[in-house]
Amino acid sequence: MGYVPNNYLPGEERVVGVAGSQTIRSSSPVSGLDRAQLSFAQVLGQSVSAVAPSAVMVTLPAIVLPAAGGLVLPLFAVAALLMTGVGYCVGQFATRMVAVSGVYSYTVKGLGPLPGFGAGWSLLIGYAAAAMASVLGAASYLSALAGRVGLPHGTATVAVLALAVCAIALLLMVRGIGLSARTSLAIEVFAIAVAGAVLVVAFARSFGDGHDPPNTVTDQPHSAIGFALLLAITSFVGFESAGTVAREARNPFVAIPRAVRWTPIALGVLYLFAAGLQQSDRVRDGLDSVPIVLSLSDGAGGGSTALSVVMELGVTASWFACVIGSATALSRTLFAMGREGVVPAAFGHTHSRYKTPHVALLTTMPIVAAVPIVYLLGAGSSRDVLVGLLAVSAHGYVVAYVLLCVATPTFLYRIGEPGRVPLLVGATTAVAMVGLIGWAALSGELAAGASTVVYVALLFAGGVVCALRVRRDRTVLDRIGVYDETIADDLLVDHRPWEVRR
Repeated sequence: MGYVPNNYLPGEERVVGVAGSQTIRSSSPVSGLDRAQLSFAQVLGQSVSAVAPSAVMVTLPAIVLPAAGGLVLPLFAVAALLMTGVGYCVGQFATRMVAVSGVYSYTVKGLGPLPGFGAGWSLLIGYAAAAMASVLGAASYLSALAGRVGLPHGTATVAVLALAVCAIALLLMVRGIGLSARTSLAIEVFAIAVAGAVLVVAFARSFGDGHDPPNTVTDQPHSAIGFALLLAITSFVGFESAGTVAREARNPFVAIPRAVRWTPIALGVLYLFAAGLQQSDRVRDGLDSVPIVLSLSDGAGGGSTALSVVMELGVTASWFACVIGSATALSRTLFAMGREGVVPAAFGHTHSRYKTPHVALLTTMPIVAAVPIVYLLGAGSSRDVLVGLLAVSAHGYVVAYVLLCVATPTFLYRIGEPGRVPLLVGATTAVAMVGLIGWAALSGELAAGASTVVYVALLFAGGVVCALRVRRDRTVLDRIGVYDETIADDLLVDHRPWEVRR
């Protein structure tokens, strides 16, 4: 296996270990985060929670349906295939290095510091927008539940609940990755079971009421289908965030690749199941809208109110888990950038007791709460805000995925392990996603065009940040792409079995 050296951080002591001529650090570039805390199930929970599959199962197919027409199932199948390709590329890196910033550091090792920074900043946009959308989703469902018991459930209520959601998520994340990962995993298992059960009940009622099985809806123009496919991809983005907890995982060289390779496949099955059920005319007619929620109509028959409440609780929990998953990945990426000097060094600090990047969390979570609240107050429509944030998030993820796929064969060539399969998968996936971005941008959809403009503006802002930091300290580019590595204390550097010890 080839070796890609980690870049030296100024002021860090180095010692020479027993690994021949290889220099061994006295401390890891990402020290401060706990090691070997998370089981494979918890790593998988990070990957799944950042996607919020149960919330997606209920919400996103209905958002995609109007634009996709009768092609909703093929679109979700194509999205699953593309994300499986991305997962394969992530696995090529995850089996060879432990990076707390995941795709960001991977891309640096394949393409160099500037393209790598572009991928990292693009991911920050994706993680932040996904967290914002999830905050809005959780708050909207909670507001709907409040309305069922006669409490106020307007925009003001959503805003207050959004602040509460962020505060609770922040507390869990600062207290430790183990606590937040266990919470997210338990929530998602419950939420997926609830969402699946309720959709099956709604589908079964369509037969009980004498309606036909799922019907396709009116075909839409090809331009709208491009935007629909971009939205379908948002059903998967975030699964690669398992790589951001690599240092904190037990046996990361096995756990991370396994999580990122199988999550898109499992999610694809769930989404095809959910989208297929929601194409039924009766199911759609029996689903009543609450702000951005699809919920069983109270008038659909006996027990529907109870089912609605159960589903809303489950999907609320799923959106909340996505807040934790997305913000965890966001904070770890900022943590790595702080250690490199790309952003202020304070972002690279960790809590002395809980071993979490508390500065990054305390800085970003107020922004994650404020943006969707202000956006909602201006737009007035929770659905429009959700679609807008998801579209911006999709741009961030997809651009980073494209750079990662291009970086994969380059990285393997650099370390002396070239292969035809990584080249084929990486090139095909990258080309397909580049075409998708162009297709969606030219779709004529207002949300697509606006989200592209917002994304480009944010990406430009990141370029300005990088340029200012490099102008101040030209060695920053040499430090981009840090990852965890073996340190002197991990080795028996002083062990001399031939010596008599007294």
